[in-house]
Amino acid sequence: MSARLGVVSVVQAMINDLRSRIFDGELPPGTPLGEVDVAAHYGVARPTAKAALENLVASGLLTRNAHQSARVTVLDSADARDIYQTRAIIEAEAVRLLASTGHVPQAAHEANAQITALADASPAQIIEPDLKFHAALVNALDSARTSAIYAQLSDEIRLCMTHVQDATLLSTENIAAEHQRLLDQINSRDAQGAASTLADHLGRASKKLEAHLGLIQQNGK
Repeated sequence: MSARLGVVSVVQAMINDLRSRIFDGELPPGTPLGEVDVAAHYGVARPTAKAALENLVASGLLTRNAHQSARVTVLDSADARDIYQTRAIIEAEAVRLLASTGHVPQAAHEANAQITALADASPAQIIEPDLKFHAALVNALDSARTSAIYAQLSDEIRLCMTHVQDATLLSTENIAAEHQRLLDQINSRDAQGAASTLADHLGRASKKLEAHLGLIQQNGK
């Protein structure tokens, strides 16, 4: 039975649906996605399926070697370290700039309120508002290019989390408290303090994620 697509371009609808299935864990890391199978699933022509898959390969969510089907990307601890280092560079500059004017994005406040309300939720439920919080800091710079680069990193962070959806990397209470401290420092124009809080916050999450992915990698060998 073919999946039903929303009222957008067919290729974009396929991209959106495949992304959702990857992030929901329906398509786990390493799952093969051949053009013929994908075309049959969505009831589209093979070139249309190919276009959607190529977009996801370009975004890093799928990996394809020569003459092989695309697969959901498998990230290891080294990938996680690189992703978090890159996002830390972008976010650190964002919080410094925001702190220089004391501008605290409302969207960041709202995302952290969502996290606080999810105190007893599963780790998987925290991912979305946590990413919204950090994206709000970057998007507040009003730089389309910076936001676009960061959005791709966010996709890879989500992909990391599909590997460890059962893992509590940081407690919800600690996440919300560290976010609030960061917002308070931005509000008080403490640029150095905000950058330091951010570095510690992302550094701890990165180390725990790297360790967890390292164990998965070891057990998979």
